[in-house]
Amino acid sequence: MTSPAPTPIRYREDLERPRQDEAELIDKLVAKLHGNNVWAYKKYRHAIRDAHAKSHGILIGELTVDPDLPEELAQGLFARAATYPVFGRLSSTSGALRHDRLRGIRGLGLKVLGVEGPRLQDDGATTQDFLLVTHREFPFKDAHAYLVRGMPLAWLLARLPDRVMMVVQWVLARVKPVLHRFGGKLPVALELFVEPNIPILGNTFFSSAPIRYGDYVAKFCLAPLSPSVKVLGSQLMPDDAGPEAFRDMVVEFFRHDSAVYELRVQLCTDPVTMPIEDATVAWPESVSPHRRVATVTFPAQDAYGDKRRIFGDDVLSFNAWTGLAAHRPLGSINRLKLKVYEASSTFRHEKNHQPLLEPVTVDVPE
Repeated sequence: MTSPAPTPIRYREDLERPRQDEAELIDKLVAKLHGNNVWAYKKYRHAIRDAHAKSHGILIGELTVDPDLPEELAQGLFARAATYPVFGRLSSTSGALRHDRLRGIRGLGLKVLGVEGPRLQDDGATTQDFLLVTHREFPFKDAHAYLVRGMPLAWLLARLPDRVMMVVQWVLARVKPVLHRFGGKLPVALELFVEPNIPILGNTFFSSAPIRYGDYVAKFCLAPLSPSVKVLGSQLMPDDAGPEAFRDMVVEFFRHDSAVYELRVQLCTDPVTMPIEDATVAWPESVSPHRRVATVTFPAQDAYGDKRRIFGDDVLSFNAWTGLAAHRPLGSINRLKLKVYEASSTFRHEKNHQPLLEPVTVDVPE
């Protein structure tokens, strides 16, 4: 007899247990990352994001919530079948504008428009942001670990020349199999730089840290669905790829083709084996698999025209704390992102003389 599926736990406030010194740690991170912002502004004479600075495409599409979802999946934005306009921004994680042959985490920021309901912040907006990356777990447990180990890495990623980064990548690729032969492995933060460099549209993207899912708690992922993007997941970027290879591929792809992804959620069934505060722990699929709740469709389009690029890179902000109270980001890594992303966005908009706004339409202003 098959055992019944575990019951998802109900959201409650005491699932989060911040360190007593977390606010102080986050303030230190904001100050250090501001240094990266200032350094990049002096280098590029233009303000960029302190993470996911380089975009590879600014997409416009639709998110369609599946009909007849079971109660535990019909929550928040996904409570009823509906279709929403959406912006998507494809990016690489570094706080610098790197060559596309360099491996690492890729990102997809989704901004869903026309979303009604009680909000996390009294911002008067009707948008819901989802920030997704190609690594299923976050490399650092919490704000303390990020300050101690992640911040030095972020500092280096913003400053080392591409040629040095490529040498580091080459060395790590050769050290990895030697370590495996003797039962060792690279630290997770370094392992990211030797993972296969696949075309960005073929990736599966994850929320990495947990998010409130209405009455429940979940992690999200966005996976290729249409054959046109599924096939890209088994390909590799060529060794002689140019510095803007991702952008060029995205622009060429959407010149004639469309892409469909499915949005899935993985419900938390046990806060011990699926912790809220430790973002490095994988939630077991064998206990709670990812389940589809919606599709995201990007039709053929001009994916990186000048007006759209400026709007996506300089005007739009993506922050998981922009949205419904029903989808409150959870855990230390998400709590630090609230202040970090707000500070970076404010600096970028002020230096570039751009308005801070939440869009009400996907029509890019002239």
